[in-house]
Amino acid sequence: MPYRIIVADPSPSVQKAAQLVFTEPEFRLSVFEDGASLVEAAADLRPDALVVSLTLPGRDGYEVGRILRSRKELAAIPLVGLKGTFESMDAERPAPAEYDEVVLKPFDSERLAAVVRELIARKTGPESLPEDPVWSPAGVPAGGTAVPPAAASGPEVKAIVHEEIIGMEREIEKRVRASVLAELKEWMSKP
Repeated sequence: MPYRIIVADPSPSVQKAAQLVFTEPEFRLSVFEDGASLVEAAADLRPDALVVSLTLPGRDGYEVGRILRSRKELAAIPLVGLKGTFESMDAERPAPAEYDEVVLKPFDSERLAAVVRELIARKTGPESLPEDPVWSPAGVPAGGTAVPPAAASGPEVKAIVHEEIIGMEREIEKRVRASVLAELKEWMSKP
């Protein structure tokens, strides 16, 4: 099932970059040019992540962020802000705390996609791994045998496993991309 991504930015070049990086079958993209349309449609689209320019016409990114975070059904959705390099943050407004991440424009589109994937994984991932034992106070897994205290450190093990999984996902992604590009080049070279 593809990730549903909403991108809201008035710039045609940003919209095009988003269309190039958030492609099917991994993503299903919805693009908006203003904040009012985004706020109106966001709940119905049930996005997995939102990428919102802080300088939208109508309702700007600050207001959109507050509105989205105030809605129960959208409060936990990853929210990435886009800020132009030469756009100054509004002096009367603090940095947008509603956003999980703020990315400067112009941006590396692959990096933006990686940020979105990471935020989705972080917000939708399980609280614990299915392999995590439930420990009794004596250091013995419920219904199991004793495990040395050094092997029983859950947070460290989780971090190691998480990093290993992320590394494997990146390696698989690189190999698939290389394979697809090789097949595409071969197909394009045939008369």
